[in-house]
Amino acid sequence: MAPTLTDFGHASMRVLGRKALGSRPLLVLLLEYDDNAQGDFPRLASVHPPAYYDQLSFGHPDPPFSTDSPVNPAGLAGYVEECSIGRFSLFRVAIDGPFPMGPFGNPDDSTHIQRVAQKIIDYSPWAFIGIDGDAFDLLVSSDELVVLIIENIRQRFPASRPNEPVYATTELFGGHPPAEVTVTLAVQIAFAGPFTPFYQIAHEVTHSLGTIDMYNPGSMNYLLTVMGAYPFYSNDQATVHLDAWHKLQLGWCEPRLVELQAHGSADVAEISAERPDGAVILWHQNHGVAEYFLLERRRADGPRKYDRSFPGDGLLIWHIDPARTPMNRGAPNLDAGSSGVWEAGTHTPPLHWSDGTVAVSGLSFAAGPAASLRVTW
Repeated sequence: MAPTLTDFGHASMRVLGRKALGSRPLLVLLLEYDDNAQGDFPRLASVHPPAYYDQLSFGHPDPPFSTDSPVNPAGLAGYVEECSIGRFSLFRVAIDGPFPMGPFGNPDDSTHIQRVAQKIIDYSPWAFIGIDGDAFDLLVSSDELVVLIIENIRQRFPASRPNEPVYATTELFGGHPPAEVTVTLAVQIAFAGPFTPFYQIAHEVTHSLGTIDMYNPGSMNYLLTVMGAYPFYSNDQATVHLDAWHKLQLGWCEPRLVELQAHGSADVAEISAERPDGAVILWHQNHGVAEYFLLERRRADGPRKYDRSFPGDGLLIWHIDPARTPMNRGAPNLDAGSSGVWEAGTHTPPLHWSDGTVAVSGLSFAAGPAASLRVTW
C-alpha cells in the first residue's frame, strides 16, 4: 500500500499537541540592564529607534528590507503568514518597554531565565488571564502564547529556551471578599539582542512552534532555510523561508508523492497558496517513509517577499535521513548541507541512500510550465 502524507509527518510538528494553524498571540518585551564601562549594554534606542521593534514584530512591510536608511525591517507577523501560505498568524498582545532590569547577571544561569520570566508575568497578569485557554487553572503555556524578549546585550546570543513555570499572584478586585488567583507561565522564550539579525530572530521565534535546528555538515544549509546557519550579530534584514520539510511537518504544504522507479519525471513548483502541492517527495518501497528525497522549487526574485536572500533560482534536494536532520544535497556535487542550487540545464551525479545503495542514477532539470522546474530521471 502506498504511504500517505500523514505517514511522512504532515502536520505532526506540534507544541503540547497543538498545530501551528490559525493564530497565536505574540508578546514582545524590551529589557534594559545597566551599562558598564565597556559599553556592553547599550540603550536599545541608541541602536534602533523605538518604532523599529514594533515593525519587526508585527509589521507587514514591502521589500527591500533594511535596518536603517531607511528603517524598514522585515516583520515576524508578515513572515509567518507568508511561510504558512496564510494558514498561521501571530497577533499582537503587546510590545512594551524598555523596562529597567538593574545590573546584569549570567545569561546561562537558570536564575536569569526565571528573572526574565517573572518580569513577563509582572508586566500584566490580567493579560495572561485573558490569553489562557484553560481559564480554570490559569496556566499560560507555549501552545497559547509566543514570547520574544529583546535585551540590550551587545553580544546577546540568540536563543530559545524553555523555562520552569513561574508563579505570580494577583488580586481580583470584585466580589466579597476579593479573591486571589495564581497565574502560571510555562512558555518557551525567544531571546534576541539589539544587533540580532531578522534571520536569527525568526529562527528563534519559530522554535516556539516546534521547529528544529538544521545545522548540517558543509555550509550548514546556509540561506536555504531560516533554521540553517547565519551570523548572530550582523544586524541586517536578510530573509529566507522555512524549508519544505518544516512546512510539511507544520501542515503548511502538501507535497505530491512520486515513487522512485527506473525512469520518471515530475514538475516542481514553488509552494504557494495556489500550489500547496508544489513540492515533490521521491520515495521508494525499500525505504518507506523513513528516508526519502524532498524536491523544493525556490527563487530569490519570485513573488515571495521573505525569500529575497535565497542564493539563486532553481531546485533544492532535501535528503531526509533518519540518522540526522534534513540536509540539502547541493550543486554541483551533492555535497551535504551545501548552499548550491540546482538550476535548469544541470544534472546531478547518482543519488545514494544512507546505506550507500544508489537511489537514482541522476536527476536532470529543465524549465517547466508556469515557472516550475521539470525533473527527469
